[in-house]
Amino acid sequence: MQSINSENNYMSKSFRSIAVFVGLALSGLSLAQSPAEQSTQPAFETIEAAQHPYFNTGSLPEWSKLTPAQARTDAKVALRLAQERIEQISNLPIDEACYENTYQAIEDSMQEVQRVALLSQHLSLVSDTPERREAMTMLTELNEAIMSAIYTNEKLWVLLKEAARPEKLEGCTPAQKRAAKQLYDIFVDNGAELPLEKKQRVLALEKEMLQLSLQYDKNLQDFAQNWELLITDLSELDGVYPEILTVMENAALAKGLCTKDKPAWLVTLRDETAHALMSLCEVEETRKKCWHAVCGSGADTPYDTVAIIDALMQKRTELANILGFKNYADYEARTRMVHSGDEAMAFVDYLMQKLKPLCDEEQRQMMRVYSSFIGKDVDVIPPWDALLANALYLGSNPASTYGSISAYLKYTDVLNGLFHVYGKLLGLEFKQLPGAYVAEGETCPEGKVEIWHPSVKCVAVLDAETKQQLGVVYFDLFRRENKRAGAWCAPVRLAVPGPQGVIQEPHVVSLQANFTPPVKGRPTVLSHQDVIVLFHEFGHVLHNVLSHTEIQGHSAMGVAWDFTEFPSTLSENWAWSPEVLGSFARHYKTRKPCPPNLLQNIAKSRHYMAAYTYMETLQKAKLDLEIHMHYEEKFKGRCIDDVSADLLKEYALPYSSTQYSQLRNLSHCFAGGYAAGVYTYLWSEVMAADAFTKFAEKGLMNPEIGKTYRETLLEKGDSIPADELYRMFMGREPKVDAFLKSLQP
Repeated sequence: MQSINSENNYMSKSFRSIAVFVGLALSGLSLAQSPAEQSTQPAFETIEAAQHPYFNTGSLPEWSKLTPAQARTDAKVALRLAQERIEQISNLPIDEACYENTYQAIEDSMQEVQRVALLSQHLSLVSDTPERREAMTMLTELNEAIMSAIYTNEKLWVLLKEAARPEKLEGCTPAQKRAAKQLYDIFVDNGAELPLEKKQRVLALEKEMLQLSLQYDKNLQDFAQNWELLITDLSELDGVYPEILTVMENAALAKGLCTKDKPAWLVTLRDETAHALMSLCEVEETRKKCWHAVCGSGADTPYDTVAIIDALMQKRTELANILGFKNYADYEARTRMVHSGDEAMAFVDYLMQKLKPLCDEEQRQMMRVYSSFIGKDVDVIPPWDALLANALYLGSNPASTYGSISAYLKYTDVLNGLFHVYGKLLGLEFKQLPGAYVAEGETCPEGKVEIWHPSVKCVAVLDAETKQQLGVVYFDLFRRENKRAGAWCAPVRLAVPGPQGVIQEPHVVSLQANFTPPVKGRPTVLSHQDVIVLFHEFGHVLHNVLSHTEIQGHSAMGVAWDFTEFPSTLSENWAWSPEVLGSFARHYKTRKPCPPNLLQNIAKSRHYMAAYTYMETLQKAKLDLEIHMHYEEKFKGRCIDDVSADLLKEYALPYSSTQYSQLRNLSHCFAGGYAAGVYTYLWSEVMAADAFTKFAEKGLMNPEIGKTYRETLLEKGDSIPADELYRMFMGREPKVDAFLKSLQP
């Protein structure tokens, strides 16, 4: 099971919180128009795309031209165009209002804004600089201005209500009717029917919440960039693997903090060496220093996030109350598969109770191994030793083979294996496009596509039968300075659907990871956990690339929040299969196949400590729901670490001192889109375990099952509600049985 903090599909959704199409582009409205429809549309101004590379259509992005300065220029033009178009729509005669000239026209008015927002967000994550942050801040402020103009526009709201009348929607397709309902609801949720004073307060709260979320994220990132621990005595690193010591020594050398004759070792959060030391280092004081950095996330420093959390939660609570919801969790649940915070909490509590007996037994065994390591029996553990105890227990398992299998997982072999698996299962072809890194002001060589870093690969996804290009995927897999930690999938450009289902412009998606880059001619080999990460994120890629909908906003990015992790979680199952792993696992030197016993041990180890691992995720989910449902009663005015410890006392390891609250660095719910939504990871685990039974029964590479999966769950996107899609695939509602059965020893 992948950790929430490292997985970061959070990135694939977080642009909603900073782009103006928070509720517009993703609400699901088509950019494609028939000639008849065009006659009813306002005459929108066209812009010379060459002057505004962020607006570019018809070809892949020219990354060298997408500078922060250009982002500021293009954002201003995009927002001006959107404002002018909204004004034109607002001036339509009320009796002429219809789907095409209101709902669809609003979507059309945002197309340049959408492109600038997606590209800017993407670049801020893969090449973070002060200039890009400044550009993103400016874009945020401009977006807020136009959102205020839209949601307070009484004439626009009157037109939307008129166009939503059943007789006005009579000739619309089911997808168009769904899109109209979604956008209508978004206006209501943003206070369209409130008195002016409350409407203005809602807009003010949303602006303040956005600024606080950005500051929360900035604090975490700035702390991660700035925290360093320089160690000059090698004895303080006893137990750390040689390859990790080399990484730390090279980092110190690169910064001029040591010499070859007088070595030192630099520990940082940027390269995750601090995390590694918490699991491996045998020196308690070193583990403790790393723990304060990793789990404290700037506690008691200028980067502390607690004050931001308090301010943000007060505003979220007020917003929910103004809009008529019992709490913010209910507000967020309105468009999810669960329909209330209570339902989400009931799901989390149910799983916690089911997992608790298994988790308690795993913890007892882990404590026995830990006690043996420190030389005395203990029934409590310092919080900075939790990862060490876990690692010791995992290492005591004969089936634990993460290190031994890495030599058989050369990253290019894994990538090609990934393509083979999904090519056969889903009827796809993958074609690498020749890429070229182009510096600002230079020209891309003919016949090549631009990439933003020399290590990036660009791959076209085609339908194997028709050869139609469905999408383009950028693979940016290696760790480097100024790149966000973790792994995620993010849209770079949404597909433009055309008449009769023809794709006028395919989806463009980015898959990000932070694997160790090749060193001194030695290729990158992956741990099995890295392979799981890659398969998980590729599940998101497939969902994005294959969504083939009549309405642009009904692509994968528009699905219910608690459905978005389902395809990616389901995809992890193939990374655990000996059959699948054996198809591409070759020793990076000898090219010999991976021994079958190693592959079988991988499969056996899947659910080793599974209850404990899932319980950690459930703890995050519970805290996330508790603070969004009961902030005033349980959190306000109290130490967040103490409250969190009290709420999790029954489910967490017995600690000898108070643990830092996981809310301190849970960027998913305070800076991403997972507010009251961390439960979706386990929600998806349950659905994925259930759905995988169909593949396990019929064959993991069965193209017939793959075709059904592609045509129902992947291609449909949000054009049909998620629960209906699941029933279309499985023929019934999801069951929890397969998930619970998988946890049994």
